[in-house]
Amino acid sequence: MNLAAMDQHESSVDEAVAECPQRMKGQQFLAELVRRSGVKAVFFVPTFLYPTLVELAKDPVKRVLCHSEKAAAYMADDYAQASGRPTMVIVQGGPGATNLYAGLADAWQSHTPLLAVTPVLPGSRYQGNSYQEAYVDFRPVTKYDAEVRSIDRMAEFFGKAYREMTTGAPRPVHLYLDGALEDAEAEFDFRYLDPRYFSYPAFRPRADDELVGQALLEIRRAARPVMVCGRGTVVSGAWEEVTALAEQLGLPVTTTLNGKGSIDERHPLALGVTGTYRRPPTDAVIAEADLVLYVGGHQGGATTNMRRLPKPGVRVIHIDINPAQPGANYPNVLPLIGDARTVLRQLLDAAGVTKRSGPGEWVRQAQQDLQAWRAGEHAHMHGNRIPIRPEQLADELVNACPRNTLFVADTGYVGTWAGVFMDLPAGRNFLHCEGSLGWAFPAAMGAKAAAPERTVVAFTGDGGFFYHLAEIETAVRNEINLITVVLNNQAMAFQTHLLRSVWPGSPNLDKLSEFGDTNFAAMAREMGAWGVRVTDPRDIGKAIREAIDANRPAVIDVVIDQAAVAPVAVMAGQGSRAGTPPASFDRKTDR
Repeated sequence: MNLAAMDQHESSVDEAVAECPQRMKGQQFLAELVRRSGVKAVFFVPTFLYPTLVELAKDPVKRVLCHSEKAAAYMADDYAQASGRPTMVIVQGGPGATNLYAGLADAWQSHTPLLAVTPVLPGSRYQGNSYQEAYVDFRPVTKYDAEVRSIDRMAEFFGKAYREMTTGAPRPVHLYLDGALEDAEAEFDFRYLDPRYFSYPAFRPRADDELVGQALLEIRRAARPVMVCGRGTVVSGAWEEVTALAEQLGLPVTTTLNGKGSIDERHPLALGVTGTYRRPPTDAVIAEADLVLYVGGHQGGATTNMRRLPKPGVRVIHIDINPAQPGANYPNVLPLIGDARTVLRQLLDAAGVTKRSGPGEWVRQAQQDLQAWRAGEHAHMHGNRIPIRPEQLADELVNACPRNTLFVADTGYVGTWAGVFMDLPAGRNFLHCEGSLGWAFPAAMGAKAAAPERTVVAFTGDGGFFYHLAEIETAVRNEINLITVVLNNQAMAFQTHLLRSVWPGSPNLDKLSEFGDTNFAAMAREMGAWGVRVTDPRDIGKAIREAIDANRPAVIDVVIDQAAVAPVAVMAGQGSRAGTPPASFDRKTDR
């Protein structure tokens, strides 16, 4: 934050402290809350909080009516990730709340803050066989869950919700709200709504200086150190610090799939994505490392390839804002508890100005392996094969889009191609879910609502796009002009490859994982969007440029080679990367 922004921030905080309580209706309070939070959109499925939404009629805030509660949650999820500001998702109770729960699971796993609000029945109707009387326990997917039944404490509870979701490890929160409070009137103390908590991270704590010094000493003594950057690095905006520390200490840098953007992927020290959905040369680097510096990411199964990489016993230094995370999955950990950007700056300050004279043999070997891998993939990325190879689609997509494009990728098969073959600059340029197939399209709508000035591209497969097709109409109606690129291979490709390799003689295997040929571009045009189908890789760039110029929601349906095997770790060495189905697979697979 620059000095002018800091002065403005401190001024707004001082004004909030000095503010006197104001008398108003509950609906006016909620509308004022949305205004003060600084968000450009809220997402909802009717019919809850209509009086509040009407109060916002004259505000420049999009009130985005969605077709499903889960999609609305995904939109709010990626709105927060793209903007750094949590927004609100509003849905009906009962069955609506059950759908919302599913949408919050990914935000919980990805540590994304958002405020979900659903109605609670008044005491007079409780346990009275009321219409849609079903209760959902949101505690497993929220950091804070409470009931707001008194208008006198309404400001207090909403203030608590914002404090909880933007401090420490951010996560979603949920409030059950008595709808009758909208029309009630009271004195509202806006000092509960401290503006510091309307963005995240709300605070940037420092790590213990003595531990920082010890970490630096151990990194310098290590013969084969490597840095692994996770989602928290991007959330913290620490890409400049990552690059500076890597250059200062001669550290090769890999990222998790959600950590893409922690360093420019064309930087000489950048090796690409590690973990289950990885760039294959990273396997050797992590396997041979004698010290791993984790920055802003948990050491979960996807990051460590089911705890295979690094090997148990390897020394780990872990930077994380959550004190409980370092050492949770791996022993032999030195914890640096604090904000990623702040702690990396501490390491830089402690390192001084002396840089390593040049990359050591450890780094040179990693660079050579990466270049050899790139050369081996040249035919896939530039061979103009028909059906189109996913490698070439990912590469052409990056080349055709503006440099500041925000890519939003689905999980599984599509996420792997995006993670491995999209070389992106440093910054918040790539957002990926934690495992909810179908997330990318509605999530990208949320990202575009947060950053309308940027080109936003949803990268999904046909299996994922089918989940929320109805939201094309939502994008058209609300003029949310994102571009959706559908990797269309008429199948759930991971499952198709598995079935063909393990049960090749079984009849009608196609019925277990494959779809009919669907032209998503034609469907998009019928719903008022711009759409085109691409079957020749030489037309990809032209399609992207035309979609950008169309200045309305766009769908590019790209027909892909169904036999292309994604470079997923559990499939390593067990399938042809030349375009033919694999011979055999490890049975551990996911979508």
